[in-house]
Amino acid sequence: MSKRYASLPVLAVALLLQAAPLRAQTETAAETPAAAAETPTSPWLEEVVVTARKRQESILKVPVVATALSEDQLTQFATNSLYSVSERVPGLLLGTNTASIGTQVSLRGIGTGTLNPTIDQSVSLNMDGVQMTQGTAYKSAMFDAQQIEVLKGPQALFYGKSSPGGVISVRSANPGNAFEMLLRGGYEFEAQDKRGELILSGPVSETLGLRLASMFSRSQGFFRNDAEAVPGLGGRDPRYRDFAPKQEWLLRGTAVWKPLDRFQAQLKANLTGLDIEGDGGGQQYKSCPDGTGAPAGVPFLGGEDCRWNRHLRLVDMDPAAFIGIRNNGVPFSHVSQQFGSLQLDYDLTNELRLSSVSGLFSTFQSVMINGTDATAAGPAVVADTDFTREDFTQELRLSSSFSGPLNFMLGGFYQDGRMKNTNNLLGNTAIFGSAYAQLQKGYHLIDIESTSAFGQLLWRAIPTLELAGGLRWTQETRKQTQVNQITGSPVRTALGDPKLDSNNVSPEFTATYTPTDTFTLFGSYKQAYKSGSFDTVQMIAAGGKSSFGDEEVKGVEAGIKSRFFDHRLSLNVAAYQYRYSDLQVGANETDTTTGQIAIRTLNAASAKVYGLDMDASYVPLLISGLRLNAALNYNHARYDRFDNAQCWGGQTISEGCNLIPDPDPTHIDPGTGAPLFTAQDLSGRELLRAPDWSANFGFEYERPLSRGTTLSVATSTLYSSKYYTNALLRRDMIQDAYFKTSASLALRGPNEGWELALIGNNLGNKIVTGACINGNLANGVLLGGQNTGGANHGSAGVDELACTPEPGREVWLRLTLRPKAP
Repeated sequence: MSKRYASLPVLAVALLLQAAPLRAQTETAAETPAAAAETPTSPWLEEVVVTARKRQESILKVPVVATALSEDQLTQFATNSLYSVSERVPGLLLGTNTASIGTQVSLRGIGTGTLNPTIDQSVSLNMDGVQMTQGTAYKSAMFDAQQIEVLKGPQALFYGKSSPGGVISVRSANPGNAFEMLLRGGYEFEAQDKRGELILSGPVSETLGLRLASMFSRSQGFFRNDAEAVPGLGGRDPRYRDFAPKQEWLLRGTAVWKPLDRFQAQLKANLTGLDIEGDGGGQQYKSCPDGTGAPAGVPFLGGEDCRWNRHLRLVDMDPAAFIGIRNNGVPFSHVSQQFGSLQLDYDLTNELRLSSVSGLFSTFQSVMINGTDATAAGPAVVADTDFTREDFTQELRLSSSFSGPLNFMLGGFYQDGRMKNTNNLLGNTAIFGSAYAQLQKGYHLIDIESTSAFGQLLWRAIPTLELAGGLRWTQETRKQTQVNQITGSPVRTALGDPKLDSNNVSPEFTATYTPTDTFTLFGSYKQAYKSGSFDTVQMIAAGGKSSFGDEEVKGVEAGIKSRFFDHRLSLNVAAYQYRYSDLQVGANETDTTTGQIAIRTLNAASAKVYGLDMDASYVPLLISGLRLNAALNYNHARYDRFDNAQCWGGQTISEGCNLIPDPDPTHIDPGTGAPLFTAQDLSGRELLRAPDWSANFGFEYERPLSRGTTLSVATSTLYSSKYYTNALLRRDMIQDAYFKTSASLALRGPNEGWELALIGNNLGNKIVTGACINGNLANGVLLGGQNTGGANHGSAGVDELACTPEPGREVWLRLTLRPKAP
């Protein structure tokens, strides 16, 4: 990342402070909507304030479909990760993929499915103003969050590129006006997870508040690795039978400084670490259509039963068979991240606010995996790689809050980033000999420079009607450099597409009608995009191309937001329809020359997504302390036209692999002599991780007991209909419909000085997945034997399916103490 931009936050501070004395001596800051709004108390629903449009507004009156989870709601069910968040938000699904690809997020069926660490996500993560789009960023623990907002649908105007599917916005807690100390310890019985938290917060002067939040956890793992290695074939029995030991920590510091009524500075700094031993991203077999035999005589799947449960099989690697392998052949994943933001707000007048948000994000992941999910013989290949990403971002905004009918927001954004992905593929010399010791070695560099300008004009035509229009212009350049080290000396490769330019204008128009304080009718038209990038999982031949184009979306939403029965019932309904063009979709194919699974990113022709979001909450007047909640998402996400989708391994002509004959004259059907086909038509088929129906429902109940104690009971149930877990859409790539039910029982002391909680998540122990890979794994990929695009499957049959399972049931016992200041 260029060092010349490191002084921009300092410059922004200087400009704001230089302007501060001009009016600070006589004027006071304007009251924010959050401060002005009354907060109803039981038996009414509380007012929820969101920042979907980069200003504090009631969720009732903002023209965005959003789900907001408060700090209490997150704590209630031990929500420690984005996976836990997804169980509270219908339409939000996650899949964990191998190595540095990380977490892949889908919202309303729109998400990234390609196995490529240098692609941006279609659903971005915004952490205290820092925009994160790389999969490893989503592994950060959800800890000490004041509120999480899930904004559905395109959000380009306020959040920029990489949000065509939506945004997950996390706001961590700030220091309050009084001293706060929190000590929390918990034990989870299924994975033997021990977790501790410490928070210190409060004012240190009249103008400065500090908050320090820290967390540490260590678990043994939910699954069991039962692999038994066959001697002499490059594999070893797993060092860790518990799958997989994990250690995680987070340290966050917050400083809020308000030296003037008109000026406030907020600094957030985060350090996180995640270390996993015995697992670098291995999968569990979910489907073996041809059994687990050894077509070429090597038992890569020996002992595997292809049953979906808590028991899986993945061997470690023998260092004698894999030259130069790290960690003595034991798979691992180590992730460290540092990120933070500096937000400066200065009220130029009572009606004009200038804001600056400077962000830094740095992530490093070192990972080594059993590359072909071998269960008895050692894997044919091992991926032993490193990935780094660094981003600096700077946003400036000027917004108004005039009492008249017109208001505006103007801003600019800059990003300077760099990614480095190291490719180090080792071959199994015990099976294939020393000639296959090093299959690939080198690295890719991706440099990113992005600039955008955005603005919005808001016109209150009449007191009850707001019309808003705005747009964001974005220009981005990405450059790729590849250095090949396979010969021992670094050689820069001359690529066919080393540079990728993108230029986009994304408009947005909204109409918001609020005839009363308890009813809102809104409609919107939005466009958004996600820039293209480069595939970097494998080394590219000289003159080769690996780029893919932009992903774009446009469409409409309309809905109502309402409160009834004196704020005891909320009912929100929204309908939407979006059309996506050049949707970025990933699939894998077998490169029989190198023996690895080659990764491709395709721009699908188009996709159409439409559906309905509903949610309701009710506080009965006759039952004090009870709240009922329900939410529903119906989502129809289908490809309009996708007639160049890749075939899965072994797919025959009669099974649909009947398009685009292979131009290589050596790639022919041995039975017929005809060219093999390479593509299938998925037009009209479902998108990845796109269930038609998903819902969440539950209740919260609090009852005061004697001596100031309170009993709290809550339940939450998630339902999802079936969905595909792999972009190639074979019938066995479906995750069946499921329910997940969670419950919480807590006893709190007077003034919340202590709390003892028993929490059960996914009590039915339903093990599901959001991401699967396919491959000729029974033959270790290298040994071939498939006849893809021909008249029959070939001797190796069709691809096996291996998936990353989400852990099942969690049972937490948790104690929280809040000592008071002396």
